[in-house]
Amino acid sequence: MLTKLRASYPIYNKAITFINVDWDEYGRHPVTTERNIPRRSTLVLIREGREVGRLVAQTGEQAIKSLLDKAL
Repeated sequence: MLTKLRASYPIYNKAITFINVDWDEYGRHPVTTERNIPRRSTLVLIREGREVGRLVAQTGEQAIKSLLDKAL
């Protein structure tokens, strides 16, 4: 769904830096443990070093779009 939204709304790619973290490789790494990432399929929105939104195991288009819209 994230790929679809990024393709449909090019502004996301211009305004947001996306970082994909491979859970299998980094599940116990500080990049995930320090942010309390509980599992795969977690989206975290960070602005100026602070978390401003999060989705865990959400696949609905509207939920993900709402999170991305917070970054604009």
